[in-house]
Amino acid sequence: MSEALHIRLAIDADAPALAAFGAKTFLETFGHLYPPEDKEFFLGQRFSLERTLQDIRDPARVMTMVYRGDDLVAFLECGPMTLPVEAPEPDALELYRLYLDETQKGTGLAHRLMDMAINWARDQQTPALYLGVWSQNERAKRLYTKYGFEIVGAYHFKVGNTLDDERIMRLAL
Repeated sequence: MSEALHIRLAIDADAPALAAFGAKTFLETFGHLYPPEDKEFFLGQRFSLERTLQDIRDPARVMTMVYRGDDLVAFLECGPMTLPVEAPEPDALELYRLYLDETQKGTGLAHRLMDMAINWARDQQTPALYLGVWSQNERAKRLYTKYGFEIVGAYHFKVGNTLDDERIMRLAL
């Protein structure tokens, strides 16, 4: 029998594990898309220990960690709207990241985390929850569509000097 999942909010002590896990899962999913110098630059900015600690300490963000035993297997991060949406609703929120270890894909954990993100957004009484997703990430887009998210725009997400073609999705709450 496998160990139960332990889901909790991130604390400062999680920063090293979260930074390493974020970089690992980003590379597993998207690493093939970028030249080494773009990957290195992006990971140094997005998943540095300092940036991760800053995000954990940001009271406007919620970072949820999922452990199986001592192993970090997923995390969810939400907060204030940052996507380039023209005239977003006041107080709109964003799902920034929902990262799972490869071993957790297909287990239902992504659905649990989506439910948590949507419930958190509803608790904040926001009119809408947005997210950005790589245009070619069909698995993620299917998941978000099941929850009622709709594509409302597109933008370029910068990874080093590479510009990714992203879709902006919105869920009315």
